[in-house]
Amino acid sequence: MMLPCQKHLFAIPDDVTYLDAAYMSPTPVVATNAGMAGAKVKAAPWDMTINNYYDEVERARELAASFIGAKADDIAIIPATCYGIALAAQNVPVPAGSVIILMANEHTSHRYAWYEIAQRSGAQVVTVTRQPDQPWGQALVAAIQSSDRPVSVVAGTIVHWFEGMSVDIELVAHAARVAGASLVMDGTQWVGAVPFDVTRVRPDFLSFATYKFLCGPYRLAFLYADPKWQAKGRPLEFHSWNRKGGERPDFYLEEMLDYLPGARRFDMGERSDFAVLPVAIKALELLQGWGLSAVHERLTYLNRLIWAEAEASDLGGPRADLRASHIAVVELGTRFREDLVRQLREARAYITVRGTKMRITPHVYNDETDILRLFDLLRRLSSQ
Repeated sequence: MMLPCQKHLFAIPDDVTYLDAAYMSPTPVVATNAGMAGAKVKAAPWDMTINNYYDEVERARELAASFIGAKADDIAIIPATCYGIALAAQNVPVPAGSVIILMANEHTSHRYAWYEIAQRSGAQVVTVTRQPDQPWGQALVAAIQSSDRPVSVVAGTIVHWFEGMSVDIELVAHAARVAGASLVMDGTQWVGAVPFDVTRVRPDFLSFATYKFLCGPYRLAFLYADPKWQAKGRPLEFHSWNRKGGERPDFYLEEMLDYLPGARRFDMGERSDFAVLPVAIKALELLQGWGLSAVHERLTYLNRLIWAEAEASDLGGPRADLRASHIAVVELGTRFREDLVRQLREARAYITVRGTKMRITPHVYNDETDILRLFDLLRRLSSQ
């Protein structure tokens, strides 16, 4: 039996049609309440103990690992996706004369760091385009294999955030390994929505925020680091919380040069955010309880309904076999209107429109009624 709609666990008004999880998901009520309780921790610092700085951090680390087939030791606590990408860029080797391969129109959080590191190291960024109806995985592999210069880094993901197209990352990962390149991934648009196993893909780093499909807070992300980087990687920040002995009251009296085990060396400063971590923990526990496969099944079902409605309205998009399973990017074409988003918002319907592309991203709080209402609104607006 498919996971039913979970709207009753979110504070979404009945007259709101919210289909924009890839922009930002609402937090479940239980997570919001946990955040409010967490904010009160600092209101009474005299009641705090050293455990306030460690317990929730480790629980969040454990939960995050479960969504990508990793271990808790593999996960660092970071503030944003771009922080993780910047950390990866600081660590992976990028020799002068090498190339860094990106998809065209890659998200800026997974783009700008590579231009910076290329400029500093004397490397070059190669932006890959694809032929019409060519899968992104094939386009990336062709670019890797045909490069006349060594490939140092491949910036990867499993879905193109702007086009809603899937990427065969296992194919790309194999080509990157053969070329001796590092694979650095951005998972913000799919971790929590699509099953994934780092032991199969084996990226060097995978960075993902919590505020989209993980239904968590803004300003919190996680970073997976392959075990080889856990022993030798360089963090971006230097503090005592990621060091062995950092919890001791006399931590300042001697040098603590050894890091905590695993990816903890990459933890950000002030990682123990008492108001933010509880929100993430409760949201992740809900998702874990439903099961990632069950969540993915529901999102796939809703996405198919979106495409059925889009095709019935003569709206286009990627070829069916190239589409992501949880994100629909519909091409409005000549039916695009500058005031579309405003008019939808006035009707309490929420999606993202960039150019003539309309991105529709449901989550477990959506049902068939939301999708049918959106397309009914679109048809009525286009007839005006």
